[in-house]
Amino acid sequence: MSPATNPRIIDAARGVLNDFIPDVYIYNEHLKGAQSGKSPGCSLMLYTESTTDVVLSIDQLGEQQTLPEDLAKTTTHQLLDTIYGGGCVDSSHQHLVLLFMALTQNNVSSVRLGPLTPYTISFLRNIKTFLGIVFKIEVEKVDTEEPGNRRGLGSSLILSCRGVGYQNMNRKIT
Repeated sequence: MSPATNPRIIDAARGVLNDFIPDVYIYNEHLKGAQSGKSPGCSLMLYTESTTDVVLSIDQLGEQQTLPEDLAKTTTHQLLDTIYGGGCVDSSHQHLVLLFMALTQNNVSSVRLGPLTPYTISFLRNIKTFLGIVFKIEVEKVDTEEPGNRRGLGSSLILSCRGVGYQNMNRKIT
């Protein structure tokens, strides 16, 4: 990859994000040869931290023929869609949070998510099949006209369940 690729990605991503917030910080890292695993393409990872300490992230790999500007715009729009969803977990990590909730001690856990991905939906079916855990799903509509709306603009889902109480039997007890 050319060293000029990183500035092109940053400029395109900043061009989309600056329409929403002026203080956008994007850092870059250019690796070549063996450091990059001899990868012929490029990638972009964006993350954001809210005023309530919620961190959302999106990453995407660009193929060899992908223009850096196209990679930046699609990744940036995915991040904005995730923010719009109003959840506390980005779409690529929804299933992990739900797995930890299902395996936890015999307590009720809950989490706020944006729209569920198809992978998360099939993962919920697998949790029901293998662990017998059924999640309670509540849709929380957020009024877009409400002043001070801090949780995104769309509606979010609140998923809750009671864990199975999984314990690691190989762990030494002191």
